Amino acid sequence: MKALSFVLFSGLFIMQPLCISLNASAESASVPTEKKEIKRPINIHLLKGNGSVRSVYPIIPGYIQDNQLYICFETSIDNQCLVVKDAGSGEIVYSGTFTGNTLVVALANSGESYTVELV
Repeated sequence: MKALSFVLFSGLFIMQPLCISLNASAESASVPTEKKEIKRPINIHLLKGNGSVRSVYPIIPGYIQDNQLYICFETSIDNQCLVVKDAGSGEIVYSGTFTGNTLVVALANSGESYTVELV
């Protein structure tokens, strides 16, 4: 009788994780998945508005996702006037005063390289 109780009791502990994992995989399979665009890294160069000429411009991390340009600054910017241009076409995609760490700009046409000018 003890052996039978031991087998049933140990079987309960063995079957419980198996049943839980099957239930969890069935639930995750039924959740609809959204198709998201992958983050595409891009080149963003920082230009200072003081007229100084540099041979190599500092690069700011940024990426494009879902037709939006994300520009991630290392430090917080406080009430700074920014002009963001597409380096290929010269089109101004953003011009205004910005405060924060990450600037998000909606894009009509996404380019490969952008410049950010602090005015």
